[in-house]
Order: sequence, then structure tokens, then C-alpha cells
Amino acid sequence: MPRLTAEQREEIIRRRGCKSDGDGQVHRINNLEIHHKNRNPNDNDPRNLRVLTKKEHDALHGRD
Repeated sequence: MPRLTAEQREEIIRRRGCKSDGDGQVHRINNLEIHHKNRNPNDNDPRNLRVLTKKEHDALHGRD
């Protein structure tokens, strides 16, 4: 499967109620990102995807 498009990313986030899987809170859509659990950006199986805030996603990947 190819990487997610911006439209697909937004649809996934909307379907999950704009909630972060990390903190369970509702956030603005532009503050949420999709994380691939197996770190393969081409594996878009819904069971492999997490919705995280940018801060949570950066922390998970060890980015500042």
C-alpha cells in the first residue's frame, strides 16, 4: 500500500473523533499525526495506525 495522502490522513483522524490515542483528549486536526506502529509508512492497515499529537509522535521517535 502506498503512503497516506493528506486526505486519507485527515479521514482517519476524523473517524477517530480527533482524539489522540496517547492522551485520549480531543485535539485540533492540524495538531494530530498518524503513527505506524511497525514503523512501515506503507502499511496502512487500521490496526497498525495510531493517532497521536505532534508532541507525542515526536517523543515516540526521539525527536525534539
